[in-house]
Amino acid sequence: MKTNSITTLVTKAVLASTLICASAYSLAQTSSALIGKDDWLFTRYEFADPADAQDTQATIDLFGKVNKLFERKGIALALAIVPSKIRINAEQLPADKPLDSYTAGKYETAVKSLTALGLNVVNLNQPFLNSQHKNSDTSLFLHLDTHWSHTGAYLAAETIKNTITTNPTLKAALAATPEEKYTLTWATRKVGVRTRDLVKLLPKGAPAYPPEQVLQFKVERGSESKAALLGNGEVTAITVIGSSYTNRNTGYPDALRYFLQRNLLDISIPVDQGPWVGMEAYLRDDAFKTSKPKLIIWEIPERELRSPPNYKYRDARYVIDNNEWLNRITSLLQ
Repeated sequence: MKTNSITTLVTKAVLASTLICASAYSLAQTSSALIGKDDWLFTRYEFADPADAQDTQATIDLFGKVNKLFERKGIALALAIVPSKIRINAEQLPADKPLDSYTAGKYETAVKSLTALGLNVVNLNQPFLNSQHKNSDTSLFLHLDTHWSHTGAYLAAETIKNTITTNPTLKAALAATPEEKYTLTWATRKVGVRTRDLVKLLPKGAPAYPPEQVLQFKVERGSESKAALLGNGEVTAITVIGSSYTNRNTGYPDALRYFLQRNLLDISIPVDQGPWVGMEAYLRDDAFKTSKPKLIIWEIPERELRSPPNYKYRDARYVIDNNEWLNRITSLLQ
């Protein structure tokens, strides 16, 4: 696989296609989107179920094994789990679909299990729940979309930076990468965006929603940066890979550049392919083979914890036996 294959994957990561992988799940529903209070929309797919426990454990076990493979290769892995919007903004859920106790506790339960396996987990759940922006006019998640806003992306990047600086393994990996100069400037006024994947899932006759008004930021690279002076031959030592939450349109990759003061390779994989296909594609790519990173920040939505490689509701093209996937990754990292 050539480097441009990664570009192809990124191009396919259109934010509006985020929930394609839920098709089998949503067939049994009148609509896979929920109309909440105060013009908030949600997806039913974020609700967890005890029946998912086996698949969730398979995912956790795989993360533990992959982490050890990266450790042996001298690559530090940080796992950033995006908390579900239905938990962070549970008070906005419709009255007939409140947050259940199992879904409410799944994130922290998963973090404990992953940490026990030795993973460097970035816990975004508590910072998001405690944020003053959670229910403000600059909310962490978009009202009409599953994704985080620029405000949420900013908080996620800040939390990742704080986790790195307090974790000896991640801190050492970051210190081994070249520092750059980035500045971040918030806009002075909101702009209308048409990022609205949940609106497209509403049944006929649902309310119409105007474009959402959001506040965004801009990140710029300083001209005095060493790598900037080197031209096109620069090498990045940090890779940020994940779902459509990692898409550059969300602001998340740039927020990380600002907080880490580092350049990085950002790869966003369509959710219908899943995180496993995306990671394997990256490890096969020249971008990894010719420039192995010191640090990988792997983002995964909480709802995908129940979706190991053999998840039966994923597009059949991307369903892989769990052991076969692990064997492939093992071979690529040897």
